[in-house]
Amino acid sequence: MKTAIALALAGALLTMDVGAADQGWDGKKLYRYTNEHGVQVLDDVVPPRYVAGGYEVLTPSGRILEVVAPELTGKELAEKKRREARLEADLQLLRRYNSIADIESARKRKLAIVRQDIAILRSNIASLNRQVQSEESAAARTQRNGGTVSAELLERIKALREEVNVVNERLSLREKEAVAINSEFDQAASRYQEIAGK
Repeated sequence: MKTAIALALAGALLTMDVGAADQGWDGKKLYRYTNEHGVQVLDDVVPPRYVAGGYEVLTPSGRILEVVAPELTGKELAEKKRREARLEADLQLLRRYNSIADIESARKRKLAIVRQDIAILRSNIASLNRQVQSEESAAARTQRNGGTVSAELLERIKALREEVNVVNERLSLREKEAVAINSEFDQAASRYQEIAGK
């Protein structure tokens, strides 16, 4: 019985001593790191070559004040950045849309604008092609009648053909944009379903 009480008192005193040591702590710090042999070392400094491997900052009584994680390797850092970017993109997706229906509605609005532009561009191309045909017919008539086609008419035909090419390029870009919009919203809907489960 006395032995048990003595042990309990000794334990209490030991705890008080550790607490007192921390309470009277003078600010001195120790550092625990692992050397190249895999052995943990306790020292008052961390040699520069071991800093990248991470270390712990302790009081002399052994209380951990701070844990400095090991530096990430190039591959680990790239993976961390990828995860962070994915998380940020997911948060933005959830902030922007409340449901799959919202995503589909946004897709329709965006595509409507592009499709309207596509329709206008196609109409412009048809109109320009009619003008080219008309001017070429006029040039052909002049030649059939033995006349010489004026430089002005030839220049007009050339300018119209160039304009057709420019508008065709714009049309091609808008058609690619429509494909990209569909792909973007397909991905958004699929990801939304994964993270929101709706």
